Amino acid sequence: MIYPCQKAIVSFQKTKEIGAEGKNSKVYIAHDKNIDGELVIKEIEYRKDDKTIVDINDFYDEARKLFKSSHPNVVQLYYACEDDRNIYIAMPFYKNGTIKSLLAKRYLTSREVIKYAVEFLSGLHNIHSKGLIHFDIKPDNIMLSNRNEAMVSDFGLTQLVNDDGLAWVSSVYTRIIPPEFIDGYSKGDLSFDRTFDIYQVGITLYRMCCGDTEFYKQWDMLGSQDNFIKSLKKGTFPDRTKYPLHIPEKLKKVVNKCMHIDSTKRFQSALDVINAIADIDSNLLDWEYEIGSVDIKRWKKTDKKGNLYALEVSTDGKSTAMKTTPNSSQRITDFCIKNISDEDIGSFLDGID
Repeated sequence: MIYPCQKAIVSFQKTKEIGAEGKNSKVYIAHDKNIDGELVIKEIEYRKDDKTIVDINDFYDEARKLFKSSHPNVVQLYYACEDDRNIYIAMPFYKNGTIKSLLAKRYLTSREVIKYAVEFLSGLHNIHSKGLIHFDIKPDNIMLSNRNEAMVSDFGLTQLVNDDGLAWVSSVYTRIIPPEFIDGYSKGDLSFDRTFDIYQVGITLYRMCCGDTEFYKQWDMLGSQDNFIKSLKKGTFPDRTKYPLHIPEKLKKVVNKCMHIDSTKRFQSALDVINAIADIDSNLLDWEYEIGSVDIKRWKKTDKKGNLYALEVSTDGKSTAMKTTPNSSQRITDFCIKNISDEDIGSFLDGID
């Protein structure tokens, strides 16, 4: 028996606008009355009487790609529907926000960087295995689930690859374009393979290691598009020498390889990146880092015995190191130095297990 196509009524109330994605779409937190729960609604403006619309299916493209990429580390699709004016894509509401919103609050430990990276790279590997290239990997598009697991989101730029493993990118966020995009743009050929995503993974991991304040500071210092292009092609943006001292050397090498200016010398798959970072072990992984007022740098860590270690370094290089136990607090005189070196800081940080 063949059943006719049926349409059902979806009922939700928008409660808060949380962003805009292009001139024709907005994102809201909404309450679905039928399931009595909060979700995120992406609202895409569409009028059935608009003569310029070629195919309504184009507006459902993102939802279909999201559905096709179903995976624990890819944001789930609840449903997609329409009325006379808009198309709606419904997704879960995650109270923990995104990696970007987390970076706005604090620096991540190296262990957190590795954990979140393995999670969202698992989602990206799934996306690539379905013959898709995401084209928009960045901290804004890495959601944190209610279980604090990283998930890839936003499939607005995602494209299917052709028989050669290439896909055409229609637009891209400037700060995260790989160097090959510049030459491709000048030649009128914007088709790329999945190493485009790997470069963006590198930029994302760099921001997770160094913080968005440092990343945007470097961006602002470029001053012009020409300077950006030159720095991008030389591999000096972002600055590979600006990692904080608690980032393990192996993790830095992985991030830098992802950002290699030669796409053939990057990791060639998300799984390769996972394998490279999953086994990183170091005494540096759990240091909490912050930059205080007047650029004072601070590190703190609790060791396996429950003792708290802290190091503070002022802009003139003067350092204060402390050890706090349940019963006392004392200075570590070997690292209370008038002009401490990076080597001395590294020695202190690596010496606490």
